[in-house]
Amino acid sequence: MFGSSPLIAAVVATVAALLASSWWFGVHRRRMAETRAGVQALAGMKWRECAGLVLQAMAEKGYAELPSSRQPGDGGAEFLLVKNDERCLLGYKHGTAYRLGEANVRDFANAVQLQGAGSGILVTLGSAEGFARDLARRYGVDLMDGRSLWPQVEPFAPPAMVASIRDQAAREIRKGQRIGMAGSVLLGLLVFAGSYLASRPAAVEPAPSAMAEPAAAPTPAAADEAGTDAVPAAPTAPAGTAPRFADEASQQADAALRELEEVAKLTEQERMQRRLAAASEVSELAQAENAIWSTQSTLVIRMADADGIDTGLVNDACAILVKYEELRYTRLQLEPPGDSTAPVRWRQCQ
Repeated sequence: MFGSSPLIAAVVATVAALLASSWWFGVHRRRMAETRAGVQALAGMKWRECAGLVLQAMAEKGYAELPSSRQPGDGGAEFLLVKNDERCLLGYKHGTAYRLGEANVRDFANAVQLQGAGSGILVTLGSAEGFARDLARRYGVDLMDGRSLWPQVEPFAPPAMVASIRDQAAREIRKGQRIGMAGSVLLGLLVFAGSYLASRPAAVEPAPSAMAEPAAAPTPAAADEAGTDAVPAAPTAPAGTAPRFADEASQQADAALRELEEVAKLTEQERMQRRLAAASEVSELAQAENAIWSTQSTLVIRMADADGIDTGLVNDACAILVKYEELRYTRLQLEPPGDSTAPVRWRQCQ
């Protein structure tokens, strides 16, 4: 490795692994842990205190609260802000249990129009559905969930609370850092062993003796004297290629593996086209209004009827998805119609 001794190769591999694990646990994982702890800390505050931090963060962006603009909203509070003579309605929903849906976005968009505002910002410590984000962009509303809110309000949070959150995150990732260090040392040992074995000189094979010389091919005359059996027969080609596996289950698994190998050769654009084609085919089912990918492994299906899940929608959708080997284990998020109170349900294709 690197044309140098096994020891140098092992040291380089160990240092590279230590740098990678330090960034992963010391920066990436720590930031995620601090965000989770920060959102929980905000949820533990009174809603007025947390809303005050949000208003300070908005003031940092140039928004000013209009006098006497606070009023109760849909399960939260609303504030009328102004920036460069343009009004903006800020909606705040306290608590991590909130999950903003399309109905919340529509109600808030109506409130923005009633207040005569040119834009709106809907803030929650919880999360937002994929369909809600698409609808919000259509209405010109910005959605801000807990993960994106904490980095903006952290500079205005009490210093004692920020210090406690950072200590909690450090304790959470300390175990991962120890594992990363041990893994880096183990990688260095493996590289050293592999480089050492590869650098050893190969054993020299002894020269063949004269007694081991191959026998000369028999002459035609000798072949005639010995009979036709003395003439070596030419190798015959196999009649056909036998299957790799005898049982049907192994053959199916081998076929699936070959299809996955073909999928791995596709470009990112070709994979996206396959995903869009599958979603389009699912949306054409009679029990579905539409279908859209919210994540790489989750297909959100808006049902035409509240009981669509009981009329074979899951089986029909999965029958389409399994035709694409990379989509075989897709998770289905079944959304009821907009006028239904039925809960959202999930199913897994297999």
